[in-house]
Amino acid sequence: MPKLMIMSLGGSPEPLKKSIAAHQPEMIIFLASQDSLLNAGEVLKALESKPEKEFEIVEDPNSILECYQKARACVARAKKYESDPASITVDYTGGTKVMTAALILATIGQPFHFNYVGGEKRNKNGLGTVMDGHEVMFAEMNPWSVFAEEERQQVVTLFNRRRYSAVEEIIKGALERELPREIREYFKVVRIVASAFLAWEQFNHAGAASSLDKGLKTLREYLRTYYQEPLWDFAERIATVKEILDRIIRDTDSLKKLHPVLVDDLLNNARRRMMDSRYDDAAARIYRALELYGQIEFEKLTGIPNSNVPQKILPESLATEFICRYLDKQNGVLRLSQEATFRFLQAAGNDAGKRYFQNIQEIRKIQNSRNFSILAHGINPVSKHAADSIFTTVSQFVQFQANYDFPQLPG
Repeated sequence: MPKLMIMSLGGSPEPLKKSIAAHQPEMIIFLASQDSLLNAGEVLKALESKPEKEFEIVEDPNSILECYQKARACVARAKKYESDPASITVDYTGGTKVMTAALILATIGQPFHFNYVGGEKRNKNGLGTVMDGHEVMFAEMNPWSVFAEEERQQVVTLFNRRRYSAVEEIIKGALERELPREIREYFKVVRIVASAFLAWEQFNHAGAASSLDKGLKTLREYLRTYYQEPLWDFAERIATVKEILDRIIRDTDSLKKLHPVLVDDLLNNARRRMMDSRYDDAAARIYRALELYGQIEFEKLTGIPNSNVPQKILPESLATEFICRYLDKQNGVLRLSQEATFRFLQAAGNDAGKRYFQNIQEIRKIQNSRNFSILAHGINPVSKHAADSIFTTVSQFVQFQANYDFPQLPG
């Protein structure tokens, strides 16, 4: 049971008596006006067990600023006495409307419990205060559920902008508070899916696949209780991209071997970076896609990686130069650069090697953009125009067609 309560104190003692009797606090901090101060004795006198009490007095109960400041002081007092926020209950039943609003605003960001005492019968033809004996406890009247909808909208916006780590942080904070079950379960689902796509963005394909499996299962369980057609469509789109991820893992033997699906993955990753205006990050991924394409073509032709090339397979026209430039004297094999790899392919009559040197001027521009980038050897940022240009060049060269996007979370 809660050990401490913060209560706004008004002119009707009966609802507060019911709340105190139900929660049995050891201490109550009252937010009170001068006019309501005397009612504290009326509230407490009938209780068998008398809790300790303290007061924050509002001089002007119609001043939202003063009421808010005093309500914040109540929170500070409560935290001084109770280190566990979950043992604090806020009852915002009593007081003026301004006092009640101020108390909610002052406590909404805290993981407290909330309580409100209402009732079905009121005086003044149903427009006045709750009639004595007809009080009803509404422990689920947590105002955070209203603010949680604002958090949900923020989560949707950030998710759809691929700010997955921010989504996780917001949801982590939200889940520390008392929430209605539907909102809590929704946030849990979105948190898992966001972590999956964040892992994929970071090329942690196995972690992404595991989280997507869990996310899909959790989302489908959620939809059995809280069916929403837009979320059902969202689940279907997740399943579609999960098939792409499964193919990447399968075709690469869990990232143990090279495969063209990795080129597609890199270019899609680069495309998302460009959508987020992160052009240096995009350029690094595009350049790596070009390099990887050469490695794949080389290994497809020779059966060996371009980092472990025996001298005996070198074309005669390249042998002397390559041995001089790329030989690892410790183990007697060659480690070919990107251009050397494509020169080998060209000499062997490979189509990729031929096309590389047919496009050498554009490829040189790519190399320059990468080399002068602050993420490589220079200090210059990559412009949007440069990123668009090199993406187009590399996409055409590697014959990239497998565009796919991560699904958008419905609002």
